[in-house]
Amino acid sequence: MSRDQADLFAEDEHERNRLPDSRRQMIRARLEMTLARLEAATVFPWRDPLDVVHEENHFEREAALLGEEGAALWARFDREMDRLYELQAAAEAPSDISRSVEGG
Repeated sequence: MSRDQADLFAEDEHERNRLPDSRRQMIRARLEMTLARLEAATVFPWRDPLDVVHEENHFEREAALLGEEGAALWARFDREMDRLYELQAAAEAPSDISRSVEGG
């Protein structure tokens, strides 16, 4: 019989918090898909700032479940988000200048 769930009464905290391999693979695949989408993005992919916060929080929570592997995925995510924020700032800068010229 395979164990899909860690023993909730295990004395060892590591054993109690162990992720089943199937869940670990599912989380890894989801995080990798998110990273691939972000790495391919040439414009900031969200319009609503709350969507960005939600995505970041969700990615961070799932990455934490993977331990060291998740930390490496989180670092990649963080680099991509920095790149995307820079793209967004660059895209907004000209329109901000033209608005101030038109309004002033």
